[in-house]
Amino acid sequence: MPIELVKECIGKKCLISLMTGTAEFTGVVKEIEGYWVKIQEEDSIRIINGVAVRDIKILS
Repeated sequence: MPIELVKECIGKKCLISLMTGTAEFTGVVKEIEGYWVKIQEEDSIRIINGVAVRDIKILS
């Protein structure tokens, strides 16, 4: 996924699905650095490779 599109999600709660189709993550997109996406989940921070993102659903 083009990382420029992901930048539109910063500060929004999103459901992020990976290319593998086996993993989904829900959290607030906090930061984009290179091809990496940092999301704040309920109780943790997750860093995802933006190249592996299949789709993003903006929840709020």
